[in-house]
Amino acid sequence: MKLFVPLFLLTTLICCKPGFSQKLEKENVANLQVKNAIDLYNHYNADYAPVYNGESYLYYTMKMEGSPFFKSGDFSRGWVNYKGRKYDSLQLLYDITRNQLVTLYPDKVFSIIIQNQFVDSFFLQGHTFIALEEDHKQNLYNSGFYDLLYNGKTQLLARRAETLLTVIQVDVLVTKFINHTHYYIHKNGLYYLVSNKKDVYHVFEDNIRDLKRRMRRNHIKLRRKNFETALIKVTAFYDQLSH
Repeated sequence: MKLFVPLFLLTTLICCKPGFSQKLEKENVANLQVKNAIDLYNHYNADYAPVYNGESYLYYTMKMEGSPFFKSGDFSRGWVNYKGRKYDSLQLLYDITRNQLVTLYPDKVFSIIIQNQFVDSFFLQGHTFIALEEDHKQNLYNSGFYDLLYNGKTQLLARRAETLLTVIQVDVLVTKFINHTHYYIHKNGLYYLVSNKKDVYHVFEDNIRDLKRRMRRNHIKLRRKNFETALIKVTAFYDQLSH
């Protein structure tokens, strides 16, 4: 009898082993999933928590022409310098009309407004925006986010803005978004608002002869239809000639 009991137990364990192993495997997978979920939660609520402290973003519901967003109303990957710390790989969009930088919460359900006062700079759709405070001593009269189009000894920046115009079309109210872009050249500690070729030549008058020669050689003209693209090249030319 003494030999029968251990043999019976051994037989029982061998017979039950596959089911027991499957149970353990399922429990391990479940535990791993819980752990991963907790790690993800801790990651975004510890390291990234400050970025997600803003209010929920409210989407436009009216009939619209044009767009209130920079480049696109779809979220795209970018980064934000927030309170001096850089947060990479965020899903971002920039509402120019409301001047709101928006990020998508990791659950991909909630859209959160990142608090402007803590944003130093951000990168979106191939453009870097920097936060500037108005400074009358430097000829800067508007605070906000400025698109850094060229960053050398001389800087070229654009301030993007949208205004709303409500019109009636066939008994329907339609909101039109009208784009306004103001360009600034930052040279020798001062910001110069430039709207046309004459303004640009005035800012760069200390090297204007060589600059015009370089522009003619490269077939660059400061026309309204391509003003931004040409202005970036002209600013880079000026920096090259000034060094």
